[in-house]
Amino acid sequence: MRKFLAAGIVTSLSIASFSAPSQSAGEKPLALDNIVFSLDGTTYRIPHIEIEGANLPWAELATLLLSGDTNVAARLARISARRIAVPAMSSESRDELRVVRVQYRKLLFENVISGRAATVRADGGEETIESAKGGVQRISWSASEAKGVDLVELARIALSTAGAADAPLRPLVEEEVIQSSRLEDANANFIVTTGRLKIEGVRGRALQAPVGKLIERFGKLDPAKPEDNAALMRDLLAALQSFEAASIDVDDVVGTGKGEPAGKPFTSKIARFGMRKVAGAGAGEMFFDDFSLAASDGGNLSVKRFALNELQLSPVLQDGAYPKLARVDINGVLADLPDPKTSERSRIKFSMENASASFGNFLKTTPTKFSGRVDNFIVDLAARGETQTTAHFLALGYRELALSGVAAGEWREKMSEAALEPVAIDAKNMGAAHLSALFGNVSSAAFSSSPAISRAATLTTSVKSVDLTLEGNGLVDRVLALEAKEQKTSVEKARADYAKAAGTAITTLGGNGANAKRVADAVSAYIEKPRRLHLRFIAPKGVSALDALTRKPSEILESLEVEASANK
Repeated sequence: MRKFLAAGIVTSLSIASFSAPSQSAGEKPLALDNIVFSLDGTTYRIPHIEIEGANLPWAELATLLLSGDTNVAARLARISARRIAVPAMSSESRDELRVVRVQYRKLLFENVISGRAATVRADGGEETIESAKGGVQRISWSASEAKGVDLVELARIALSTAGAADAPLRPLVEEEVIQSSRLEDANANFIVTTGRLKIEGVRGRALQAPVGKLIERFGKLDPAKPEDNAALMRDLLAALQSFEAASIDVDDVVGTGKGEPAGKPFTSKIARFGMRKVAGAGAGEMFFDDFSLAASDGGNLSVKRFALNELQLSPVLQDGAYPKLARVDINGVLADLPDPKTSERSRIKFSMENASASFGNFLKTTPTKFSGRVDNFIVDLAARGETQTTAHFLALGYRELALSGVAAGEWREKMSEAALEPVAIDAKNMGAAHLSALFGNVSSAAFSSSPAISRAATLTTSVKSVDLTLEGNGLVDRVLALEAKEQKTSVEKARADYAKAAGTAITTLGGNGANAKRVADAVSAYIEKPRRLHLRFIAPKGVSALDALTRKPSEILESLEVEASANK
């Protein structure tokens, strides 16, 4: 918005006709009245402008302003003034898709030196967008102040019809603060308001495709013409890469409207939204604090903090892949949602203290190394009621599921291996599980963004080792207690029956070889005294998907090196 405003004022000074008494620099203000001009399909109207403390004598300034030279930026660079005041300004643009009208109030440019303003103040404004389809959007903003505004560069960007992709980004605005804003879409019954908005360190260059043309092409987007859509995405990416900002902060974002069920209100709030190192269609950090949603269906969701690090959207715009991301953090999640598949009383309630994930060693946009953790993820089973999913847990006496866990994995390119370690899950009143695995013959094709290529590469991958440890007796003891109750027998009898049945099942599937018996004995012993079960399988030659399809389970099991122990 600021770049078009600056360009509009500059252009008006260069083409307007006016009458004023002869003066020298620094005398009475230079006044210009009833200015109307067009720029790039937009008509601007400025009832009055005053310029004080100009650096040039009146005659020279008038010659400069009335020059037919179309290089507005060059002319602006020669102008210095103590103060340029624009009490009011309006603009209107039309095309086949929409009509856009904008009103600006009390614009004040101070200490302009060679086309660079030390400060730019405004009392606010309003923009109305009327769609050819009948919808109306209104955007309004209150008082604002900007520092270090380079009007020369803004004019150059605004008036350029085609910028160079390799042109350097130049400083545009040091800092700008808008006290509040409001967006209203009457057709969609949607309103967004914000508190203070602050942006710092804005740099940019001329766009390769004008903004107006991009908006027009989005309005005509045709899913049946993917080649046109790809070109649009490339131009959008180029536009995003043409600007950067050191930081963006928005306070008190509130969205209200009506959704489903029809006519029911909803409200969403964010106490603070921020971005850091915004550049190259991405951001070094993007976050929001204290998010809450009161949905129209009666659901409630809140998140204390959500943050993304080293986010890049260019892969999405280039080939439709997923964005590139180095880290995600989520803290303080609370959810109370209706269950559409069950009765009105059934609710989906869960909470999570913390969750995080880190990604690295990227192969193009796909990470080949990751780590993550979840702390205190709790699902309220009692609130859900008896469903196909919860009935068994409720019968076991669990009114909630409380889980914490960690996971990590890495592709080792030189060895064509992928390691999954450690993966650990700790469930309250159930027990803990620890898993690690090593895969062989893992090529870079397994990380392709093409599903067909990655699936084909996965088929050639082999499993070289698996290590599993189970600890704790909570879940096993509850299962046996429920079984004893249902069968009207003792827990000891149920435990012995389960231990025997588990051993039989393993030897039935895995055969009567030494390895199968070793695993069966360990599992049976763990059920008898569920403290710790450790199983380790090593395949010197690896076990592939083809092996699983063509070889018997017993043959595969006996070809492995097996360690199995219980309660050691």
